[in-house]
Amino acid sequence: MELQLHIPVAFKNIRSADEKNSIILAGDVGGTKANMMLSRFNGTALETIHEKRYVSQDYQSFTDILTDFLAGQPKPANICFSVAGPVLEGKVKFTNLSWNIDSALISKHVGGSPVAILNDLEATAYGLAGLKKEELKILSEGTNETPGNIAILAAGTGLGEAGLFWDGAAYHPFATEGGHSDFAPRTPRDVALLNFLLTRHEHVSWERLLSGNGIYTIWQFLTEVEKKDKPEWLLQEMKNTDPAPVISNAALENSCAVCAETIALFNRYLAIEAVNLTLKLKATGGVYLAGGIAPKLQTLLNPAVWQEVFEKSGRMRHLLKEVSVYVVLNEKAPLLGAGYYALLSM
Repeated sequence: MELQLHIPVAFKNIRSADEKNSIILAGDVGGTKANMMLSRFNGTALETIHEKRYVSQDYQSFTDILTDFLAGQPKPANICFSVAGPVLEGKVKFTNLSWNIDSALISKHVGGSPVAILNDLEATAYGLAGLKKEELKILSEGTNETPGNIAILAAGTGLGEAGLFWDGAAYHPFATEGGHSDFAPRTPRDVALLNFLLTRHEHVSWERLLSGNGIYTIWQFLTEVEKKDKPEWLLQEMKNTDPAPVISNAALENSCAVCAETIALFNRYLAIEAVNLTLKLKATGGVYLAGGIAPKLQTLLNPAVWQEVFEKSGRMRHLLKEVSVYVVLNEKAPLLGAGYYALLSM
């Protein structure tokens, strides 16, 4: 049996089948949660042995989670973690936690197994290799005439962006911090939204709009600046919980006009930033929408809006016509990518 890859990712070490029976530890670690997975390669894909989700803030350090997860489990041969943030020389410091993760210290803690740490969007890029066809949904289909690079956008707690460079035979994932680049308004309404955000922030990035907090920000603009009606029942639901899921659920249920308009604007802005990233990366190989938000809102991501945005994006519209847009339905793509990296690139 051979490894079955949805996308031919250029892993560093495609080993023989008998060497692929080792135990792999993967983790997707952030300020909110830490998803951990112990797995074994079954000949065609990674097979889960043990999996658990942790609430990050319940633990004083990442090693506490690691100790709990590995208790009574076989020692992993290779380890890879996906983390939400820039990785520098195998180390990452979390913004919303007092944690630091150091690959050398983790290796020592688990008895010498090699440890790699990837940015979560780079891990997502590697995860595309292991996705099944049914875990991808075509949002907007292009002509796909020219093989080329791939762009990934992942809206969730923040906005992550990454790319995969096409060398003519395989794809090479790389991380970016493009989600922190400047929001670029197209219309007078967009300018009004930018001015609204400038009263709050010195720098307005795309992440200010294309994230959970961004959904709430768009809703606030519509209700505070444009004076759209906000139902009392919605305000009550928002009092003791994160507003973004409340707005999203109301839009999905079509029970609140301003919530539906909020998600419609979110959809348009996501399409615009997808165009920006596509042009910067020359991503004729496609755009993949990952993260926690796009799969949940997939029925509200209007393909007609995406097609219009792509068609009305300047002199490179002939290039943009080639680009297909996909929604990644498997929210564990970063965890899967970390597992495949541990298996095939260490």
